[in-house]
Amino acid sequence: MKERDDDLSLTVRELSNAYEELTLLYRMADLFCSLSVDEICSRLVTEALSTVEVRTAAILLVDERGEKLLTKASLGGWDAKREFGKDDGVLWKSVEARKASAFCRLEDTPFKDVFPEFTFLLVCPLPGKGKAIGAVVVADKVNGQEFYSNDLKLLMAISAQAGMAIENALLHQELETLLLGSIRSLIKAQEATSFWTAGHTERVTAYSLEIGRVMGLSCENLEKLKISALLHDIGKIATPREILNKEGKLGVGEWAEVRRHPGQGAEILGEMKQFQDVILAIKYHHEHWDGREGVFRLKGQEIPVMARILAVADAFDAMTSDRPYRKRKSKEHAVKEIVRCSGTQFDPSVVDAFVVWAERFSLPHQVS
Repeated sequence: MKERDDDLSLTVRELSNAYEELTLLYRMADLFCSLSVDEICSRLVTEALSTVEVRTAAILLVDERGEKLLTKASLGGWDAKREFGKDDGVLWKSVEARKASAFCRLEDTPFKDVFPEFTFLLVCPLPGKGKAIGAVVVADKVNGQEFYSNDLKLLMAISAQAGMAIENALLHQELETLLLGSIRSLIKAQEATSFWTAGHTERVTAYSLEIGRVMGLSCENLEKLKISALLHDIGKIATPREILNKEGKLGVGEWAEVRRHPGQGAEILGEMKQFQDVILAIKYHHEHWDGREGVFRLKGQEIPVMARILAVADAFDAMTSDRPYRKRKSKEHAVKEIVRCSGTQFDPSVVDAFVVWAERFSLPHQVS
């Protein structure tokens, strides 16, 4: 038992450190906090196309081994699957030297066979902290003229912004992978205590995020909601297995034991100081909107919004999944029950968002 507690404590500290770094990245990358690398590249290629007024634009990134340039986004006459090894010097020259290159009348250069479809080409490296991480490429101005110094300045301004944004997004992806990997390790430990709850956490997470998107939560709050949902039942690690796996209805004392899990989850994650919003969402996700039920008897706006979202998503999955004491209900039945409890058990605004989402959602394990 002590060994498990030590492992859990170590994992919690690792989560805390990873989350602190993620929070810092969100503050630094204000404009791009909600975008993935692919989304950033897509927006930047559109920006390059319109700003420099060209017919073709592409964003390429250096692969993990540093041996190829891979096309991440493109518009115009660019092959979206095109990649360049280091023997294709036309682009690598700019990337490795971290200097822009302009090619006027490609047919008169040694690279005429590399880009036979273009007449003019402008390549600008995407600067990273230590080295270039890729390149922005534009070709053939709309007006048919060659590239001038102002075109180069505009593209350099775009690439400078792009390089920082993409590098931050790549770092964010690495940290998110570490964070979610650690969280999923905790989930496996928690779900191993009950064979009835396998998959519950992932479903509640998916449902919560959909509700949060309908409600217009910010990218940062959606990230916190995701972590809250993944960890919402972590307190059940401390709940006796014989209770979690009991096939009949639970007694009063057994229900009291199960109802402790939100508070136990908050205690387990208590040392994670950067997780306060997440901890409160977990602690209060079984509170009732009218304050008449729940472990802590909070009511209305006293309950954090992420906890209110979790309450609806958790109840929906509980009703539409098999439990030891009953078979699952239909989607329609569950939606009607949640609507019926709007204003008593659930926040009406969350229920409204849930209904909007539920109208276009089909349960994978049910046949309509």
